[in-house]
Amino acid sequence: MAFDKNNPFLATISERETLNKTGSKKCTVHLSLDISESGMQYKVGDSIAVFPTNSPIIVKETLQTLRAKPDTIITDPRTSAEMTLQKFLSTRANLAKVTKKWVQYVCDHVASHHEKDALESLLKPENKDKLKSFCQERQLWDFLKEFPTLEPSIKDCLPLFALLLPRFYSIASSQKMHPNRIDLLIAYFKYTSNQHLRHGVASYYLCEMAPIDSPEIPIYIHPSKDFTLPQDPSTPIIMIGPGTGVAPYRGFMQERTSQKATGKNWLFFGDWHKETDYYYSDYWQNLEKNNHLKLSLAFSRDCEHKVYVQHKIFEEAEEFWKWLEKGAVLYVCGDATCMAKDVELALHKIIEEQGKRTTDEAKSYVKEMRTSGRYLRDVY
Repeated sequence: MAFDKNNPFLATISERETLNKTGSKKCTVHLSLDISESGMQYKVGDSIAVFPTNSPIIVKETLQTLRAKPDTIITDPRTSAEMTLQKFLSTRANLAKVTKKWVQYVCDHVASHHEKDALESLLKPENKDKLKSFCQERQLWDFLKEFPTLEPSIKDCLPLFALLLPRFYSIASSQKMHPNRIDLLIAYFKYTSNQHLRHGVASYYLCEMAPIDSPEIPIYIHPSKDFTLPQDPSTPIIMIGPGTGVAPYRGFMQERTSQKATGKNWLFFGDWHKETDYYYSDYWQNLEKNNHLKLSLAFSRDCEHKVYVQHKIFEEAEEFWKWLEKGAVLYVCGDATCMAKDVELALHKIIEEQGKRTTDEAKSYVKEMRTSGRYLRDVY
């Protein structure tokens, strides 16, 4: 049976372990999913999609602010399927997202002139930025709670809910080494807004809420187009992945070990503190000890001036260039906003300085790397 977004497989959490050591300000979790008897096939570099379930506390708060009973039978406006309101809010509705449509609906249905005036002001075109900030700081339940004179109609509200979308995680294992398992590396996301502690919907579900040893995690494989190992196992590879961006490279190295690949491997990894935030450290160090991996580490909070992976690339510029000239495939995984851009700037500079190329020639070199599949990114 083929599993996909319309027919996900119900996987079982077999392992769940926090990788950060005592004293860390982060929470990063290793998760193993049992996919025995699913027949699911994946390659290193692929991701899985996980359909999360909303926190029961948030569902309860939302029901209260909607003044609705959990066992009310409703019709899902997208699928026309009948279900309880409890199930709809738990598995189908994005309860974290306040949209302009919600603000308009509440504005149109509050009984208080004071509340209506406040919302009408927010909805004015000149207050677009204020509206955006207002919505981002709130989840649906505490937004609705601010307007006690609202008397919502559940039927009218249903189309206003944004869809609860699947979350995507890089696979941190190789099926050649672990045929019936998928490993994940998850940053458990927590933050405060509007004076409330929030949790990432999927990370809370996977790291705290979902039970271990129970087949109930809906997943399907999300194949990577080209972010995978080269066909020739003798090809050298350079892997850049700070934080949870290191996840696919664990799968890469498991695969290369299984293949007895002769290609050289170089990993650039970084996070805040080496003592507390060095994920899978024993694994990487064992590979290095056995000459299967070259390690370059950047722990930004362990020194006076913050050091990131792009700085380590500059430190190793001469050798980095030699690897590129020998045909190494370069991988970048993780943050698209800053890290990936900074790494690309470092790449251009190394090509110019070590390769004695002009700026335009460096651009052409990078372009050729992209088109030939030697510069691959999985950034988000």
